[in-house]
Amino acid sequence: MISKKSTIKKLIALGVLAALFAILTVLTTNVAVCEFFVTTFSRAWIALFGRIFSVLPFSAYELFLIAAIVMAVIFVVYLFVFLAKRKWNRLVSMLLITGITVFAFLNVYTLSASFGYNREALPAEIYTEYSSDDLTFEEAVALAERVIDGVNKAYTSTQHDADGNVVYPYNDKQLSELLTAEYAKLDNPYFSKYTPPAKRIINKTIMSELHIVGVTFAPFGEVNVNGNENNLYLPHTLAHEMAHAKGVMREYQADIVASYVLISSDDDYLRYGALAQCLGSVLSIVSSYPDSNEAYAALRSKINLGIYKEISNYHEFYAKFSHLDELGEWFNDLYLKLQKQEDGTGSYVKPPITEGTGEVDGSGNEIIYVVSFSGMQNLLINLYKQGKL
Repeated sequence: MISKKSTIKKLIALGVLAALFAILTVLTTNVAVCEFFVTTFSRAWIALFGRIFSVLPFSAYELFLIAAIVMAVIFVVYLFVFLAKRKWNRLVSMLLITGITVFAFLNVYTLSASFGYNREALPAEIYTEYSSDDLTFEEAVALAERVIDGVNKAYTSTQHDADGNVVYPYNDKQLSELLTAEYAKLDNPYFSKYTPPAKRIINKTIMSELHIVGVTFAPFGEVNVNGNENNLYLPHTLAHEMAHAKGVMREYQADIVASYVLISSDDDYLRYGALAQCLGSVLSIVSSYPDSNEAYAALRSKINLGIYKEISNYHEFYAKFSHLDELGEWFNDLYLKLQKQEDGTGSYVKPPITEGTGEVDGSGNEIIYVVSFSGMQNLLINLYKQGKL
């Protein structure tokens, strides 16, 4: 028999943890509070546990996830057993213990990760928003030329296999160390000084089926990457997850920080994938100006066709994993919405804001005014104005 005293203690513990979670949830709506927690408690937690779990040669997050799934199955089995045998005391005890465990985890996760979703904007040196007034057509073309020249140079400076895919020039440890060194150049208190090393997820097939390329697990201070990521986007995936660990939780902001760090690097392999990802964005900047069709076509023709081939290879590879992609999208969307990201998985991209002028250019296309370029476009313009492109 489970004593009444034991049940009362569990009820009190559950009540306290649930109340704490409610308070923390309310606090995550205040930007100043979020900034305080991110730069103090969250930062210290990730640095401490990141160093502890970095000693392990495997992903503690992956082990935790497997254990959580096994425990969930065991919970369901015992739930039906206790119901069938009418063991009400044991059922209540199990439910209370489960509730205590869940709320304890939610509190740890909120303190280590959730506050990061509503902190202050990125530093102006990293990200500034621009409009059509801030960039002339000639500057837009010059910017596009620099990105294209940069990605072409990075492509020819890296080795590619018979299928046209870049050859991974470093081992995982070396790449982590390279990215850590690049992040160390961000001499700004907005970012944590600690950068966790990356770890590979062993169950890469399941991760690929879910279309997940990387995961940062703040409670363990771990950065995890899909075992199938050995391509032109691997540095960006790692840099994106590292940005989360350094306090940048919003998805589009983590992309921006990752791209800033990689494009600013002198290493062609690190620059390659980041610049390749920006091609669509920079060409779109040019096309937003009137009478730009000819310039757009000329710029596009300058891009090395091998780059398009490699990008196509990447998408074809992940297209083979299509059994659980919708499930992965659903879970990711739900998670982000629980973190108060209203657009869910749409929050990975900050779209441009434009207004129609009612006028048309020489090609018959409506002339638009860009109130604010997209997140990645703003980054590129910022790098251009800083002379880093």
